[in-house]
Amino acid sequence: MNRRVDVLLFIVMVVFWAINYPLVKIALNYMNSYSLLFYRVLFSILGILFIFNKKLNLHLTRDEILPLFILSMLNVLIFMELWFMAESTISSSLSSIIIYTYPVTSTLLSIIILKESYSRFVFMGIIFGFTGVIVIFFNGLLSGLGIGVLIALAGSFSWSAGTIYYKKYLTGKKRETTNFYQFAFSLLPSFLIAAAADPGIGLITPPPIFLLIVAIIGIPGTAVAYYAFLHLNRVYKVSTISSFLFLVPAVSVVFGFIILKEIPTLYEVAGLILVSIGIIFSAKGLRK
Repeated sequence: MNRRVDVLLFIVMVVFWAINYPLVKIALNYMNSYSLLFYRVLFSILGILFIFNKKLNLHLTRDEILPLFILSMLNVLIFMELWFMAESTISSSLSSIIIYTYPVTSTLLSIIILKESYSRFVFMGIIFGFTGVIVIFFNGLLSGLGIGVLIALAGSFSWSAGTIYYKKYLTGKKRETTNFYQFAFSLLPSFLIAAAADPGIGLITPPPIFLLIVAIIGIPGTAVAYYAFLHLNRVYKVSTISSFLFLVPAVSVVFGFIILKEIPTLYEVAGLILVSIGIIFSAKGLRK
């Protein structure tokens, strides 16, 4: 792919990931977070099969099963469930800001695990990024939302770990196939968790409006966006992609205001600015 296509993929990824946060908030009005995860995974698999069918190579060797399963747990099952649980208690805007401390954490992990080189800017970025988290968490404590912030932060860390794991062990695998299996391996666990949380018929009779929202989240918002994410992380350094991901929570705050009439607090705006500065410095500090 040429650079223009990569830029287009990045724009698509940012827009769909940003709008996912207010859509998740709406979906949680109809079903719990466990059912939402199951249906998001299901629609993502269907979307990948429909869009990327000709590019999929579903044959797996024995050595590939465990790495793909671990990626699935980190990038999908744990990350997304923690995100949905957090957004059950905090606003979509706040959830997106906390989740997107991910680039700062992934920068730190890329230094430790991938041995990427760095400069003093990395440490400035980490300081700014986590100062933003502290500001938001302090406001969350005052507002009684501290547990939601912590859950979102744990989800962000799981996603960071999944990204580094993918970069270290799975970049040689086809993007479309990796994208498919990271959701496929999560399907049964997510169903069992959802069935245990909702043992009645609610899980198998979701409202039509819920299915429509999850279809948007699952197909363009996940199947397509995650394909773009895996492609960009294979072609470019983690730090290169991370330096622009501050756009996602910024755009998500705008969508939250337009769709849900959410107005971010002064603390949330300050946290977003600090986290964004942290992302930029973190990426600036990493060198080939």
